[in-house]
Amino acid sequence: MRSTLALVLAVTAVAATTPLDAQRGAQPPRRPALAAADTNDARAYLEFGAQNLASRPNEAADAFYWAYQLDPASADALYGRYAAFLVSSPVRLVNYWNGDRRTLRSREVLAADSLYFRALTMDPFLYRRYEMHVLRAYLHQAVRNADGLASERDIQRRIDAFMVHSGPWLRAIEAYAQGRFVQALTFYNEALARARSKSLVRAERGRLFAHVGNHQSALEEFGHALREMRREDERELVFLYESKALMEHGIAVLHERMGDRAAAREAYGRALTEDLGFYPAHVRLGLLALAEGDTATAVAELDLAAQAAGADPSVHYTYGAMLARLGRLDEAAAQLVRAAELAPFYADPWFALGVVRDGKANVDAAREAYARFLNGAARTHRRRAVAEQRLRDLGAEPPADGR
Repeated sequence: MRSTLALVLAVTAVAATTPLDAQRGAQPPRRPALAAADTNDARAYLEFGAQNLASRPNEAADAFYWAYQLDPASADALYGRYAAFLVSSPVRLVNYWNGDRRTLRSREVLAADSLYFRALTMDPFLYRRYEMHVLRAYLHQAVRNADGLASERDIQRRIDAFMVHSGPWLRAIEAYAQGRFVQALTFYNEALARARSKSLVRAERGRLFAHVGNHQSALEEFGHALREMRREDERELVFLYESKALMEHGIAVLHERMGDRAAAREAYGRALTEDLGFYPAHVRLGLLALAEGDTATAVAELDLAAQAAGADPSVHYTYGAMLARLGRLDEAAAQLVRAAELAPFYADPWFALGVVRDGKANVDAAREAYARFLNGAARTHRRRAVAEQRLRDLGAEPPADGR
């Protein structure tokens, strides 16, 4: 399955095409109607997208788009939009997975690949819950291409029969998508013996071990995957490959989970050696330094991340929040304003701006920031009560109905 393979032509350019950049200059999609739901809650749009991916993929893509606008740190939103994009055009999907060069190099496909890549930088162990939706859409179109007269019932029967008799790779994908991780590991073990490109199977096994909490085995599999990647590159056996920077990033995250910060720092450093533009490593290095009280390194790393990230609002927000915590309020305000400009529907920067402007005794600006936060935040946001109380303390009433 190609989503588990490579991100063609764009793997080393994570900052080159960000999800928000891809929409700039284009009319944003209309928000799907959410019956009795909080339209400021990204989770409501994620749920709508999941419910409609198979039957109404274009509407699902719109829902995932809005989930990301409300929460630019949501890997699920980016992955969901990528999956909906694939399902929305089965003909394009078949060409995509079959390696058609024109399709792979098209602007829309490169933009979709960048969504998926960015999602993996947010969460190297992202659960790709829509894997089977995409696979079945591919198989449906493949059957249709082979037999244009086949009925819908016959197509579904053929797909079901194909999956029953498929090899361990596809059966592993099916088990993974259904949450049967232990069984998926067994199938991937069988697939490993047959695979020409073993790095792909090793990487998937590593992710599965991470899903079941076996971090040591995940580390070992990722190490094997990296060695296989380098050997495959040298022998020129493959042209579709997972980013080694992304693999090192995953290793670093595993070390963090296991409490080994020194090993995590080394792995993040190796990720940057593989790709100097891989700014998520700078973010994590900065936050690790902050946790250890090394504020100079923390600021330096987050500053590098913000420069490399360009239009990624979550990085500017993280940097701004850290600067505010360190008392560097003017610099913090600049980063938080940038985050709000890049993601106008993202509420969190406005709360942080309220705190910063409060700290500067700028009452009017603080009121405005808290009010804008309340207008954009979900009803269940954990900072709503604090913002409402602070507005009252500053002599203003919270917006009616919190909006």
